[in-house]
Amino acid sequence: MKKPILFVFFFSGISAFAMPTVPWFSGVQKLEATHEFVEADDISIDSYLLTYSGGEGPWTLKTSVGYLNYQTDFVPTIVGVPAKLEEDTETFNVQLTREWNKAWSNSLSVGGYEGFSEYRSIWIAEQYRQDFLGFPNDYEAPDPSGRSVTATTIWNHSPGTGSATLALTYGRDVIAPGWSFNPILSQAVAADDTLHTFSANIRVDHALNGWLKTAVDATTTQISERDPRFSISNTWAATYGQLGLRLNGGYTEEAPGFSATFGSAILEWNFHPQWSVYTGYRVYADSGEIQVSGFNALAPEVNSAEFFTGIQWNSGDISASAGIGFLKTDYAKLDANNLFFGNLYQDRDWQTFRFAASYNF
Repeated sequence: MKKPILFVFFFSGISAFAMPTVPWFSGVQKLEATHEFVEADDISIDSYLLTYSGGEGPWTLKTSVGYLNYQTDFVPTIVGVPAKLEEDTETFNVQLTREWNKAWSNSLSVGGYEGFSEYRSIWIAEQYRQDFLGFPNDYEAPDPSGRSVTATTIWNHSPGTGSATLALTYGRDVIAPGWSFNPILSQAVAADDTLHTFSANIRVDHALNGWLKTAVDATTTQISERDPRFSISNTWAATYGQLGLRLNGGYTEEAPGFSATFGSAILEWNFHPQWSVYTGYRVYADSGEIQVSGFNALAPEVNSAEFFTGIQWNSGDISASAGIGFLKTDYAKLDANNLFFGNLYQDRDWQTFRFAASYNF
């Protein structure tokens, strides 16, 4: 486990706030460190992210590196041996932005990860590993990773009050595949482990007046061998004196039978020139995943709700925030096809702890 190294990595980023200006760029530079810890009774996710950005004339460079540590208790529902699982994932992203004038800018970003992208894939991979231990010449342990590239164009048609953004993304992911037994070949066979994803996002922002803003996001996503997924959301942000309110709601749909609704409300109070507190509530519900690989390892219908709160401090060049959240997930009853994953898709109460700090120099 890499936690001791990570604490050095994280706090060395914080200590960098005291260093003098780095002469790489003549514009404003920013260093930000974030730590988030998410846990339930049988699962924990520890994540660290360090981000740096700097500007030179019309150019802005933003880079980030991250690390995630997953720990989960594998408890088989029907057949298998209990196990404690732990996996590490590293992430990176580089974005270069060019501002052509006050109205137009473009950016290109490249990102990727090495390791599992979620705790659920770790649990499912262990189930398949145990199921096919009797086929050592056929079964291959997964080695997931992913790469993506995004091109973005921003049009500030009314600088300060209105803009439109178009982002196009291509991603290639090597995932932990599903496995099944082929009776004709008398061997274990893996499903395709490579996914290609194309997505397009359009965002329109508009300030209706000095205290009210709104934004609409529309996204279409095409993943290998699946129908396109469409999503739309609307955000409203309002301020009144020292109070701020943000509301968001959205809907997602994918043929032949997936749909999801989501929403959030966040209230912020700036009770001091340097201090503010916030509290919020999020909800999410979907009809259950629809793709089947091998026997069904996909999630049934789920409803979730999260309450969160936190505090922020900002002195100008230095800022910090800390927050805590409580998330509850409620899964529908599994059917006969995915009973093997009953202990994965069980109702859980999650706690989230988050700390972030940034320094402009």
